[in-house]
Amino acid sequence: ACASSLLAVAAAADELHSGRSNMMLAGGVNATLPADVTTSFTQLGALSARGRVRPFELGSDGTLLGEGLGVVVLKRLDDAIAHGDRIYAVLRGVGYSSDGKGAGLLAPSKEGETLAIRRTYQLTGIAPDSIDLVEAHGTGIPLGDKTEIASLKSVFGERKTEVGVKAIGSVKSMISHCIPGAGIAGLIKMSMAWQHRVLPPTLCEEVNPQLGIHETPFYVNTRSAPW
Repeated sequence: ACASSLLAVAAAADELHSGRSNMMLAGGVNATLPADVTTSFTQLGALSARGRVRPFELGSDGTLLGEGLGVVVLKRLDDAIAHGDRIYAVLRGVGYSSDGKGAGLLAPSKEGETLAIRRTYQLTGIAPDSIDLVEAHGTGIPLGDKTEIASLKSVFGERKTEVGVKAIGSVKSMISHCIPGAGIAGLIKMSMAWQHRVLPPTLCEEVNPQLGIHETPFYVNTRSAPW
C-alpha cells in the first residue's frame, strides 16, 4: 500500500549494490480509483468530510485519494558521475520495519515507525541533528499524524530552542494520497527540493497543538524558503 514504492526503491538499490544491475527504474502508480477502494476508505472513516487534505492542521479530519505516477532512475553514484548524468540526489540508504503488531490500518505503531527511522540513520551514519527537512507520510488522518510526530520525537528528541529549526511537510496536502504512488512522490519532492535548495511549503493554516509538534525540533513549513 502506502510504502510499496519505497520498498521498490529499496529492492532496486539492493540490485545495484549487488552488481546484478547497472541501472534500475523504481516507482509507483495509482492510475484509477475504483468505487470499492473509495467505499473501503469511507467505511474505515479515513476520508475527509470537508474535502481537504491538511496534514498537521487543526480540524483535519482525514485524507483524500489521488491519482499519480512517479518513477526514479537509480544508478551507483560513481557510474552516474562517470556517465555525466544529472544527479538530483544521493540515496544513502533505506530503513524500514513492520507495523504488523499494530492495532489496524489506521492505527500505525509508534514503535514500528520509530524503528524504521532509527534503522535509517544507523544504516547511513547520518546524525539526526544534522537534518534540516523531513518529508512526512502526513495523510491528514489525525491518529496517523499524531503517531508520526511521536515517532519523530522519539528519535530527534525534545525542542531545545524557542522555535522549531527543522522543517516538516507532506506533499499530500497538494496532490492527495496516491497510495502506492505516495512514497515515490515524497522522494521526488525531496530530491527536487535539494536540487533547487528550497524548503518547499505544505498547505496548513493552523497547526494542531494536540500533535505536540511544538515539543519537537520541527515546525510545519508553510512558505517556500531558501535551503
